This record gives sequence, C-alpha cells and structure tokens, in this order.
Amino acid sequence: MAVSKAQIKANRKYDAKHPQQTAYMRARRNTKAFIKPGAGTKLEKSIEWRGVDDYKADLMELKTLIDDRLNEL
Repeated sequence: MAVSKAQIKANRKYDAKHPQQTAYMRARRNTKAFIKPGAGTKLEKSIEWRGVDDYKADLMELKTLIDDRLNEL
C-alpha cells in the first residue's frame, strides 16, 4: 500500500515534534521484532544464516539485561 506524500509529511512533522516518543517507540519496535521475527522477513533469514544457537545466546543475553534492568527499577 502506497503512502501519500501528505501522510509522509504529517509523519515527519509528528516525529520532529515528538522526538522522545518517536525514539522510544522505534527502540521498542526493533526489540520486539528481534525477539519475534515475522515469517519470511530478512531477520528470519539472517537468523537461519547465523545459526539458531547464536540467536538463542543473543536472546539469553537480552533476557539477562532485561532482568537486571527490572531489578534496578
């Protein structure tokens, strides 16, 4: 689905007006996408190429970091 020029302009205006919200949402979206990649995505193919064991190790590292951060809060 094509996005109109007006919608792109409106999105950029919102992003410029709300940089903290935009940065937070982007980081959250990227983290979720890494944890649960969609079927047929480039990330899924990259995980297959790199190996499931490396992916599991990365997920375990993220889990540790999340647990540590939750304990800090």
